[in-house]
Amino acid sequence: MLSIMPKHLRQRKSRPVSRPQEPAFEGVVRDLASDGRAVMAHPDGRAFLVPGLWLGECARVKPVGRHAGVWSAEVLEIKDVSDSRVQPVCAHQGVGAGECGGCPWMFVDYAAQSAAKLARLASYLQRLPGGENALRSLVVAPQVLGYRNRAQLKTDGKRLGFMAAGSRELVDIRDCPVLSPPLQLQLQQARETLPRNDWRPRHRRERWRDVGFDEQATTEVSLDQRTPFRQGNSLQNERMLAWLEEALGPVEGSLKTVELFAGAGNFTSVLAAHFGEVVAAEGDRVLTDQLAHIVGVTPITMDLFDEVAMGAFARDWSHAEVVVLDPPRDGLKVREPLLANWKDLAWVFYISCNPATWARDVKDFAEKGFRLLEVTPIDLFPQTPHLEIMSVLRRG
Repeated sequence: MLSIMPKHLRQRKSRPVSRPQEPAFEGVVRDLASDGRAVMAHPDGRAFLVPGLWLGECARVKPVGRHAGVWSAEVLEIKDVSDSRVQPVCAHQGVGAGECGGCPWMFVDYAAQSAAKLARLASYLQRLPGGENALRSLVVAPQVLGYRNRAQLKTDGKRLGFMAAGSRELVDIRDCPVLSPPLQLQLQQARETLPRNDWRPRHRRERWRDVGFDEQATTEVSLDQRTPFRQGNSLQNERMLAWLEEALGPVEGSLKTVELFAGAGNFTSVLAAHFGEVVAAEGDRVLTDQLAHIVGVTPITMDLFDEVAMGAFARDWSHAEVVVLDPPRDGLKVREPLLANWKDLAWVFYISCNPATWARDVKDFAEKGFRLLEVTPIDLFPQTPHLEIMSVLRRG
């Protein structure tokens, strides 16, 4: 069998290694966790999460502890290497100290990444009524590098980069191949200004500051500024908009339409063009002010995670017939007011960035008589385990 030693251990070979609290063990990767780490069984039956391994690989690993009920380990030696393993194109990629944790799957070819994402989604669909029949093909990314249109890096005034894998340590990044060409240029220009006293932490307890890079920004970079959310992959976002426009095709008539988590209006214009009038709810007033400029849109600023606020909203708009939602990773945490009050609701278009919370919410809709008609996964972030889901549900 082919055997390799991980890069982070080769780099630390000359340094003394602390004695592990329990002995190393050998195992085979049988599954992948939601954060991309490999799942490996200990001889005593415990499940360990191990970064830097892939499905089917056999490795010798060292237990490193338990956090929040989850056992973790680090790789000592990979004894049987997957055919899907490739050499990362980024010199900073890795799982050890001083290595960037931003692209945990860059050591695996894109076909294997895509298959793993689709398999994970399929495992959730097996537990949902009609889920397997609703699954469509993965919308793969046309660019697996150079796709990211925005990024937030950290700086202490001397270094500029991302966090090391599994730690709070800053890794100085010279180059980032997943950034779009304009952002890579911005990164190089920013690095040429280092060191910068005006980027140093302002307080003793502050370890670094945030530096924002954005293709749409009016300035080259921003410092400690909260910017409105928008999708980080422009080409794939265009495909998402096209998907929504096509998915709305069977929904005819001027139906009462509500959009939740409208954000800066990524999907709102599509909805307004199709239905004429849309109620768009969002928690950030800066964003709802932007929504007000879209013809046919009634913007509402409210806390979409507040039970009381959602209850009042559900009663005020109880005749909603179509709802489109694109929540953050927590999903539609407050669902009961909508499910209890929206008796006329016939269509749900649910875009999600978290298969686990999406499946939880869809199950509740299914219990109220909704059927999954379509589930289309789309890969917005190659080299990572992240997966976006575009789905359609209909009552009856």
